[in-house]
Amino acid sequence: MRRVTMWVAPVALWVFVLVMVAGAHSQGGWTLPPTAQTEKSPITVNDAALAAGKKIFTSKCERCHGKAGKGDGPDGDPDHMMDMDLTVAARAVRNPDGVVFYKFWNGRENPKMPAMKDDLSKEQAWALVAYVQSLRAK
Repeated sequence: MRRVTMWVAPVALWVFVLVMVAGAHSQGGWTLPPTAQTEKSPITVNDAALAAGKKIFTSKCERCHGKAGKGDGPDGDPDHMMDMDLTVAARAVRNPDGVVFYKFWNGRENPKMPAMKDDLSKEQAWALVAYVQSLRAK
């Protein structure tokens, strides 16, 4: 019995540390907090917010996602072009505002999506969410 407790305690501690460090869950390489699915944008979506989001998209996202958000930018990954297409209406259900926000806020390693949290304010990020959501085919 003593031998079992010698390895159970370190394993339990390791699992606890992993859970605490993660804090958020990972979905397909994305780091998303549990609230991402229901989080709503704090900004009012209007012409000014969309214009601000488009400006950010043009400077930060277009080179990979393409001018129209189809995933066909010159620096995009051709193996993941379908995943990079931001215009697919069917993805709206699994990519509400909060999920879109955290996907580009935190980024991911593979396929590569740079994190934007060091480059944008949260207000700018939410404007970008508004613009990206406007690209979805109706």
